[in-house]
Amino acid sequence: MPVPRSGKVLPQAKAATEGLKAFFAAEVDQYFIASTGYTGEDGSKSCCRPAKPKRCGSLNKATGVAPCGLGARDTLRLEAGMNLYGQDMDETVSPLDAGLIWTVPPKDERNFVGKTGVDRNRPAEQFLGLILLDKGVLRGHQKIMTAHGDGEITSGSFSPTLQQSIALARLPLSVQIGDEVEVDIRGKALKAKVTKPVFARNGKAVI
Repeated sequence: MPVPRSGKVLPQAKAATEGLKAFFAAEVDQYFIASTGYTGEDGSKSCCRPAKPKRCGSLNKATGVAPCGLGARDTLRLEAGMNLYGQDMDETVSPLDAGLIWTVPPKDERNFVGKTGVDRNRPAEQFLGLILLDKGVLRGHQKIMTAHGDGEITSGSFSPTLQQSIALARLPLSVQIGDEVEVDIRGKALKAKVTKPVFARNGKAVI
């Protein structure tokens, strides 16, 4: 949130952003502030002009915003079960197979781009979560062996909230939540449990 040197929030920024609904944004002075919810937590994402990054960092520090790296951002969105473009989905992956059909409801009468394809097709795979039961770390592109065929991890990492390795994956349609599967990690078949693709909310485990 933009603040002056005094450390207080700029009145125009507060007025423009405090009522923002999810996935909306506002421009305030040199800042672009959006309620993207990208990490699965409440809050806003603010961007500043390329010439002002040091100023932006100083303002964040003045209001008590702690810095974090891309690794923290990635574990947060993974715990929230959120797709990352280019990793969990891209233009070749249907929203039906990426767990995103809720963003394009089938009964929607709007003629949006891709509607015909969504209406005519059915899911070929399902998008679910995994918790590793053995020791190791789940990573993208690792092969999953199930009683119903093979699947693949799209994103995986160690979850700071659960203190376990977790992953998002595309799996055969017959796989059920609660099933045990095996993941090929460096030639070893390690056990994992199938879960809902949301692991944590508000900093607490939900599975």
